[in-house]
Amino acid sequence: MRDQRAEEFARCAVVLAAELREMRHDGAAAADPEEADPFAAPAPTGDDPVAPSMAGREGVFDQALSNALAAIVASEWPGEEADRKGRVRSASALLKLIEEHVPATGGIVLVPDKHPLPDIPQGDTDSLFQAPRLSSHTRIDVRTLQNGIEARQAARHGRGAGGLQRRHIEALLALDGHRSLGVMGEEQQDRIQQIAQEEDTASQKRAAEYLERIGEEEATRRAENVTNPNPKHNPGGHDLDACPVCGHETFCIEGLDPVFGRVGYGQCLVCTYIRTPGAAEDEAFTEHLRSMDD
Repeated sequence: MRDQRAEEFARCAVVLAAELREMRHDGAAAADPEEADPFAAPAPTGDDPVAPSMAGREGVFDQALSNALAAIVASEWPGEEADRKGRVRSASALLKLIEEHVPATGGIVLVPDKHPLPDIPQGDTDSLFQAPRLSSHTRIDVRTLQNGIEARQAARHGRGAGGLQRRHIEALLALDGHRSLGVMGEEQQDRIQQIAQEEDTASQKRAAEYLERIGEEEATRRAENVTNPNPKHNPGGHDLDACPVCGHETFCIEGLDPVFGRVGYGQCLVCTYIRTPGAAEDEAFTEHLRSMDD
């Protein structure tokens, strides 16, 4: 059950964190920065690629928080995550229980790690994903999380728009530092890989459709007249490679995958197929696994 709670937390938390990064802002400065709403943006249109993830954010927050707190309490004080009837306590009740065990200071509870490990240095990537991992304590901002629970009530119960803010999401992500969780990094990587695969599949489909429109004869004629672009488009000086869609030696490599340096990304000069750096990295990883099997 603990692993399942961690997975549910990570799946929901990564979606919320990604949404904070991707959402457009109107640029208007709030009178009080603490009350600024990071979700303030024009209403989504039907062709907005972010629109599907925008609905129900309050429910996603609720699901992530409930699973995270249940996992933490079950790990620290086994059995206390459930009430006398065996039902898992609400997020508010779990926060109160945590405070009973570890008194808060300024609304912050620091749950000590039973088996502390040295802090792992964090990189310079998006701060939303820089939650403390396997630290000597887990920071639980009880006051902010409780405020987040109250802020999402209106939308959850049909009484108006929700009021989730960046500080609520950041307090949620900080819970990933607990030993019972610590799964956001893996979930984020899975999400990136899935997006890369979906984009590459769509790109190959578009290229195949374009190839069918121009016909094999025209594709061959274009391939015979292709020359390697100038250094502006081919800075590494790579030779043209075989395109996985049309099969011609017309794939212009703009660079190699950032991890293995084995698979090129770029665009085919005949069928227009585009391979992104993410797709190239995914393909390189697959090749790496095949080489290990061999």
